Amino acid sequence: METSIDDPYAPARIARALGAAIGNRPVVFACIGTDRSTGDAFGPLVGDRLRAIGADVIGTLEEPLHALNLTHRLRQVGARTPNPLVVAVDAALGPKERVGTICIHAGGINPGRAIGKRLDSVGEVSITATVNVATGGDRERTLQSTRLFFVARVAQIVATGCDYALEDRRGSQRVKAA
Repeated sequence: METSIDDPYAPARIARALGAAIGNRPVVFACIGTDRSTGDAFGPLVGDRLRAIGADVIGTLEEPLHALNLTHRLRQVGARTPNPLVVAVDAALGPKERVGTICIHAGGINPGRAIGKRLDSVGEVSITATVNVATGGDRERTLQSTRLFFVARVAQIVATGCDYALEDRRGSQRVKAA
């Protein structure tokens, strides 16, 4: 599923796609990135917003999930949450016409790929947002020079869609229990 930040129904589209993917398993959001780079802060910004609504999250502004701690922190997920569905959330670079595109798809993502890092795949479901243009030059610098306002706007849209998906699931579980 793809949507644009300019689509007024983007949160609902995200909720529908994510809701279909998560089923009844417990969900853990792996929000990848760091606050040391504005473009790469997308994951932790989403993580902060999801944690505020009570979602199970690794990767926030306070405790980022990044290349140096990724393997260790992901191993801890299974110990605290049995059989979780890990939803990976990460920023992406892409062509100019894709900036502002949010994608949800089945399967993991390879964090750091846009800047040449080779890390293990993360997640069974992935949410990526193209936050800036992939240039032929220094992609780390491109991420660092991405406008925080833009990244925060995209993070809010994604977090709202995730919240809707979780709320829909909580509502359907309450109905089944009644």
